[in-house]
Amino acid sequence: MIKELLLNPWYGTIVIFLTQIFMLYLRTLNIVYTTNKNIFGALWSNTLFASAWLISTTIGMNSILTGQWQPMIGFVIGGSIGTYWGLHMEIKKKKD
Repeated sequence: MIKELLLNPWYGTIVIFLTQIFMLYLRTLNIVYTTNKNIFGALWSNTLFASAWLISTTIGMNSILTGQWQPMIGFVIGGSIGTYWGLHMEIKKKKD
């Protein structure tokens, strides 16, 4: 399974895209929790963020070393969507 993710650029792209969305959403939450001095929220969001970061970075580095361009596109687009989603949810929560 892991070998297939590293060898097939399209599978890697899907995984990177999803982990980037998840990772950047969690990073945004982590910043909010840290700013609000919410220790439990900061710890759990950082733990999940770090896990997603490891997965995304491993596949991303492999794609760079093997010249696969597709995962790099997934990395950028997924990160942008995750950041937007995290900020959008926090802005929406503050309005309520």
